[in-house]
Amino acid sequence: MILLALSEGIFQKLSKILDFHKIKYQLVDSGEDLLDRAKRSKVSLIILEKDLPLLDGFAVTLLLKSNPKTAHIPIIAICKCNYPEEEIKARDSGADYIVYYPFTEEEILKAMKEHIKK
Repeated sequence: MILLALSEGIFQKLSKILDFHKIKYQLVDSGEDLLDRAKRSKVSLIILEKDLPLLDGFAVTLLLKSNPKTAHIPIIAICKCNYPEEEIKARDSGADYIVYYPFTEEEILKAMKEHIKK
């Protein structure tokens, strides 16, 4: 299962792609909810963005990657701004791959396939 922690606009675009390709996913409401579900469920991939309620995407990524139970889960960070600082923070927190919004269907599918195989 893929966990998504995204704003409405990004979720709408990504869910259309996932639904078309019959990829199962679950949307979570906050960074805290994402942490909880990642620990309790069998998760193959997490796709998130920086702007999450309660805990931002950078903090969640850092916490997931520092926990032995969740460190193996690949994380794709979606950045809304193409700023070097945002990419550095995403990489420093432990994101496995960064996609810039707006992304193409091919780009997001390639990132997902590459990281689910690992």
